[in-house]
Amino acid sequence: MPDIIFSTIIRDLKAASKTKDHAFRYFTLATSNINGHPRLRTVVLREVDDQLNCMIYTDKRSKKINHISEQDIVSLLFFDPERFIQVVISARAMIITDDQTLRTIWKHIPQKSRKDYTTQLAPGKKVKNPTAVDYLEGKHFFSAIRLVPDKIEYLRLKRPNHLRVLFTKEHNDWNGTFLVP
Repeated sequence: MPDIIFSTIIRDLKAASKTKDHAFRYFTLATSNINGHPRLRTVVLREVDDQLNCMIYTDKRSKKINHISEQDIVSLLFFDPERFIQVVISARAMIITDDQTLRTIWKHIPQKSRKDYTTQLAPGKKVKNPTAVDYLEGKHFFSAIRLVPDKIEYLRLKRPNHLRVLFTKEHNDWNGTFLVP
């Protein structure tokens, strides 16, 4: 049964990266700074490969880039409120620094979405008026982050018995173990 559950996790994550209304499309990413202070934010799942490596996009001036530079272990939280399924992934975050890879991704970002990476001020900076944010022409701060999982915990809240499974990655193979919910 763990293999079937793992297959559904793969299917859901891949579908979420391509389907805007999938419950896993928007998920919570947790990072921490060098002092261990956590920070949570909602991000968009952009890509999932066959090894379950996930990709997100961000502004290279964001706090998450600073946090990952200091501490690259992150946590991802996905929740489907209709099926009462929670998936928590522990992963190593890798900031994509290869210019060619970033240029290739940038070419596929819709024009209207590119604006998000061209603000004159960095994300989180104070502004007097939220409708008067200045944008740059011909310059952007786009970056991408690859999330490489090593542990996945699946929880399905279902009566009469909840179901919880821990998957751990060992030498590129995933092994599942049932846990007490």
